[in-house]
Amino acid sequence: MAKANTTARGYGHAHQKLREQWRPKVDAGLVDCAKCDQPINPGDPWDLGHTDDRTAYTGPECQHCNRSAGGRNGAAVTNGKRVELRHSRRW
Repeated sequence: MAKANTTARGYGHAHQKLREQWRPKVDAGLVDCAKCDQPINPGDPWDLGHTDDRTAYTGPECQHCNRSAGGRNGAAVTNGKRVELRHSRRW
């Protein structure tokens, strides 16, 4: 299955515009990750983080922190939807 475009995934014009506003500071090494508080070094990959409910941005985050948090949140949602398997007999 192909990924939806950036707008459909919640990263449309407003997100891209705010990311571009942060880019000069991040590229200059003047920004710390909003999650781990460590510096984002020039040239390091980074993402513009947002709250879990996507109602606000948290600021630049190192890519590792941002995507790890997304993975944990996605797993929690997936695992919360799992249905308990029922067997025809007790084991």
